[in-house]
Amino acid sequence: MIGYLRLELARTVRDVRYLVLAIGAPVGFYLLFAAVFGGQTNGAPDTFGLPASVEIMVAMATFGAMWAALSSTAPRLARDREGGWLTFLSTTPLQPLWVLAARIAAGLLVALPAIVAVGITGVLAHGVQLSAGQWAAGLVLLWVGTLPFIALGIAIGSLTSSTVAYALSTGFYFAFAALGGLWVPPGILSPTLRDVAMTLPSYNQAALGWEVASGGRPTADNVVVLAAWTTGLALLALAAQRHPRRRATEPAAVEVDANETISLGGLSKRFGEVMAVEKVDLQVSRGSTVALLVPNGAGKTTTIALLLGILEPSSGSARLFGSTPNSATRSGQVGVMLQDNQLMSGVRVGELIRFFRSLYRGPVDQSTLLGMAGIGDLLRRRTDLLSGGQAQRVRFALAAIGNPQLLVLDEPTAAMDVRARQTFWAGLHADTSRGATVLFSTHYLQEADHHADRVVVMRSGRIVADGTPEEVKAAGGAGRVVRFQVLDRATDRFDRLPGVTSVERNGRTVTLHTGDADATVWGLFPLRDAVSHLEVGEGDLEAAFLSLTAPADRP
Repeated sequence: MIGYLRLELARTVRDVRYLVLAIGAPVGFYLLFAAVFGGQTNGAPDTFGLPASVEIMVAMATFGAMWAALSSTAPRLARDREGGWLTFLSTTPLQPLWVLAARIAAGLLVALPAIVAVGITGVLAHGVQLSAGQWAAGLVLLWVGTLPFIALGIAIGSLTSSTVAYALSTGFYFAFAALGGLWVPPGILSPTLRDVAMTLPSYNQAALGWEVASGGRPTADNVVVLAAWTTGLALLALAAQRHPRRRATEPAAVEVDANETISLGGLSKRFGEVMAVEKVDLQVSRGSTVALLVPNGAGKTTTIALLLGILEPSSGSARLFGSTPNSATRSGQVGVMLQDNQLMSGVRVGELIRFFRSLYRGPVDQSTLLGMAGIGDLLRRRTDLLSGGQAQRVRFALAAIGNPQLLVLDEPTAAMDVRARQTFWAGLHADTSRGATVLFSTHYLQEADHHADRVVVMRSGRIVADGTPEEVKAAGGAGRVVRFQVLDRATDRFDRLPGVTSVERNGRTVTLHTGDADATVWGLFPLRDAVSHLEVGEGDLEAAFLSLTAPADRP
């Protein structure tokens, strides 16, 4: 938990909005309001009767602590959730409870500077004098009184988008301050406003400090109101948590072939009336590299989510190393690179790498990892300032960091340029040389052809081809290709040549897909004056993929 807490703290203190609204604004408002309401308050006898400079100091310390708690939880949690970061964390040994505890602790810790800054300003600007015991008790009580706002921030972040979360946090920040009586000394609040304020956590948090500063003790009413708000908001936050579903009880491990890494049996997933994945059977042996080729919207993401335990199957089973996916990921046997997950924002790459290395018993040597992923020059770069290709390389490093026996990589080279893709595949081959199993998906079919020793093709949630690249090409009728350049624009004659199954044209270059290359070449002989640069080659995986994944009713 400590390592993740450091990450949460690091990204909060680097946020300019935190520095401005949690520290700068409360200090500025304190100086302003203390000047406006200077002197002794003349409120009702049941108020605190402190100098305005002291009452406003406590109010503005509460004001700053409120924003620190809300800003460090709501928008960050919403961004982590909608960006897929929490989903990625569920595939690592890091427990969700540790993440939640770190988030709560961070909300408390970042509130301290706000409270202290206003207190120091009160001493320096207005000579506020309290005993050491009053300073200590006031600091602790205001600090603990921040808990309702942390719970509120977690609830907001669990239920809304990052944009809405930030807007709601700001709205609650100012609403609680205004309605909670933090803008004026409590002694001059109207009776109606004071009745409203006394029901809110902001007023009761400040009241803890006012009571201590006036030589008294916090009242039971203050404690009860804060406890009620904290409990209610905490229950809302827990109900709103959207962590990937886990089985309440994990099924026992089953006997499998000792050489088997992945075992999917009759795996199906239905969303309402849509069958996203249907009766998928797949066994993958240790040390193999398997490419999963699936058209968009045909079940790839769902299959990977089922395989990793992120989703529950409607029927069938998924086993990794003979155990449940959740057990395998928690034990560090699996490294995952998801297509859509964003990296944790606001932290440096080097901080992420150090933290994730600490999660595993036998992580990859750091220098080896940096070279394998090609991220040695990115360690001091913030994750939210990385290019798409750089972020992909960091995601690969996080997947490989624990020396996993299985790597599941969803579109690993998306957004990478040619050189970055070459570096990636070189690094992956270095990793698989130690016997790791790799399952990767890609839309760069040449990558599957060149780097996989097995290709699995899915269409409409079902496996339609499974074998070596050559076997899949044969199953898709890729056959061979005859390629040449033409001297005129007429191409309709070529689809009538012997053996030709399809014709492609790119400028002057014509490519004929054929089941009988010899017959096609002889058929071109009468047209020899209209063609040049003739060559014959093997059919490619792309042609086979298009054929295998064509709609079922297509002729």
